[in-house]
Amino acid sequence: MKVRILALIFCLFSYAAAHAVTLRWNIPKDERLEMTRTASVKFLVNDRTQKMYQERNIIDLTCHATESEASSVKGLFSVYVRESINEVFQLRMQYQSEFDIDRLGRFTVPKKLFMPNLRNIPTFPEKEVKKGDTWSANADLILDVFSIPFKLTFPVEYQLADIQKKGDDETAVIGCRFLIDMNLTGGKYPDDFPQKIIGRDQGTITWDIKNNRPAGMKEKYRIIFLFTAGANQKETKEFQMLIDTAVRTYKPFTEQEKEKDKIELKKEIPDGVDVDTDKRGMVLRLGDVLFDFDSAGLRPESMQKLDRIAEILNKKYPEREIIVEGHTDNIGEPEYNQQLSRERARNVARYLKPKTGSDKLSFRGFGADNPITGNDTKEGRQKNRRVEIIIKLQ
Repeated sequence: MKVRILALIFCLFSYAAAHAVTLRWNIPKDERLEMTRTASVKFLVNDRTQKMYQERNIIDLTCHATESEASSVKGLFSVYVRESINEVFQLRMQYQSEFDIDRLGRFTVPKKLFMPNLRNIPTFPEKEVKKGDTWSANADLILDVFSIPFKLTFPVEYQLADIQKKGDDETAVIGCRFLIDMNLTGGKYPDDFPQKIIGRDQGTITWDIKNNRPAGMKEKYRIIFLFTAGANQKETKEFQMLIDTAVRTYKPFTEQEKEKDKIELKKEIPDGVDVDTDKRGMVLRLGDVLFDFDSAGLRPESMQKLDRIAEILNKKYPEREIIVEGHTDNIGEPEYNQQLSRERARNVARYLKPKTGSDKLSFRGFGADNPITGNDTKEGRQKNRRVEIIIKLQ
């Protein structure tokens, strides 16, 4: 028995050591690649911790055209933040983008677009590689935190650490690391720019060789900005991150499929909840009956509706991203409406999170900015006071 086990280990080792593979990028036409990058962040000023929180980036890349050497993708980059592990992510910003990814992983992005801010990782060599092989390629980081965007270009070192085989599938395990050391002193930069930028990233990429796309990534990232804070005084601002990236792919969801789901949902959804579809996906629309007047607290009877909605989300959409949006009418101050809509959406998301078991659930508030009808009648204002649960399908 020991001899068989040793022989199997030897065969697997020999396979990985001798087997050469071709690593390439490819997103098939109409498919959506979803990359969920979750970072535990520590922010420091002069080496003292100021804040710890979690940031999430969900990157949706949908291929709308393919050529022999590249995929043309439309991207939606969403940024979420939460202050503690028990909280719900709040959707802070979204950016649209459109660019090309060639088969080696090199990005061609129009100059006017900020996202993706990290480009060309991973980039692959043209030749086949086997376990232990190394290569290097340049990557770009676009910083848009100063008065004007700034691009850093730096080399990234790669090594094919392993090739894992399971049935007909092969996964490449790729080590990658880069260093940034840029001195901006003496350059013609705006006053808010740092004098120096230092960065380091070390991680492991898993790559789906058969389907030519990422399978996941784990990395440890650190970037420091050195500023002049006065006469002969320096100030450092530093971000330390542990980043875990999960990847899923989705086939196109046709209009016919959306309409079919809409009809089926209407049969299961509780009374008082409208079902609709739009470019965001499937929309479950709940009126302000969830809450007491001028309050963000959930009424006891509204929790039964949310319990039923959670069951449906678990059954039909366990892997989909869910966004809870809050809306008000236009009565009252805009700042107050914004806060009320945000807190209502937050409380619904908080209630749903443990019942769905999903961490791809977030919230945001719009105040009175997105009415679905006019605010000039009592009935119209009542319709505009609502919470919408968005099931992202596209």
